[in-house]
Amino acid sequence: MIRRISAFTLVELLVVIAIIALLAAILFPVFAQVRSSARRASCMSQLRQVGMAARMYFQDYDALPPRLSALHPAYQPSPSLFICPSDSRKGQHSGNPRLEGNLYLPTGVSYDYIPNWGIAHELGWWQPFPHYGEGKWGEQTPLVDCQWHWALYFKLEDRRDTPSPGARGWVLVLLQSGTVKAVPLSVYPDKFSPEG
Repeated sequence: MIRRISAFTLVELLVVIAIIALLAAILFPVFAQVRSSARRASCMSQLRQVGMAARMYFQDYDALPPRLSALHPAYQPSPSLFICPSDSRKGQHSGNPRLEGNLYLPTGVSYDYIPNWGIAHELGWWQPFPHYGEGKWGEQTPLVDCQWHWALYFKLEDRRDTPSPGARGWVLVLLQSGTVKAVPLSVYPDKFSPEG
């Protein structure tokens, strides 16, 4: 009696590899999208907490803070809340008035502080420094934004005050009321309004 050894043929092995590759090609983009949505949800939660801290500061001093990191540690003890989960550099940017980076807070800040943004002053969103008043739309006036949630990738050097035509993605905007709104990147700053 001759015993036959059962084994995969080359064709069967190639079919199995092709099926695994096909499943991977279908599932990897889905996993990436889920991770992106989780980072966006986490960022929105962090922005709401920063908004609550800014409201407490405003109640105490009748003015908004001169910079976002001024909320730490008295009003927001966790410095990690100032770093967006999608920011690849984790807040370690050279500072400027709008995106302060690690200029004042060594752990870094990922979020833009709109009251310090020149275009926000030109558009009448905020009164000039040092006192920021009610703002153009009261509780609906933008306070902080996060621009780290682009559709595919984001480069700091490509960052513009107005997005290029055909830009995809959105900006998360924290309003003075403490709510967070997703604004499409195709909306230019001077077109922003609470109703839009």
